[in-house]
Amino acid sequence: MVRGGKVYPLTIRVTDWQVGPHPQVPERGNAVHVSYRSTATGYLPEVTVEVAVCAVDAANVVLLCTAVVARQEDPRIQDGDSWIGPADLPRSLSETARVVLLPDQLRPGLHAGDPKDGDGYVPPGLPAPGDRLRTA
Repeated sequence: MVRGGKVYPLTIRVTDWQVGPHPQVPERGNAVHVSYRSTATGYLPEVTVEVAVCAVDAANVVLLCTAVVARQEDPRIQDGDSWIGPADLPRSLSETARVVLLPDQLRPGLHAGDPKDGDGYVPPGLPAPGDRLRTA
């Protein structure tokens, strides 16, 4: 994971994903169920890391994104899951070709953007539907 220019000893990877109706609101159409694993390999100065997870089509165009959270706890390896959608979108989440995690942390910390009280880090925003991601 990355926060500004600093790399943290944490890996989060997608272990599985499926497109289908959300069990709580099946009438709203398809959503993407994502399973992921976080692995901490050293001390994390932040106790909570928040990263973007996005459903993208075959051309790497974002269909929808959400954020997932990893916490520094024991055990060092944790499994989690999240849902992307359902949502009223111009394109269906059925067009999902893959799910990607973005390595930039979204959680700003207590003094985000304030260089006198913190590190001046301003987190990126979530990509919007229609944004094209560079994945190379």
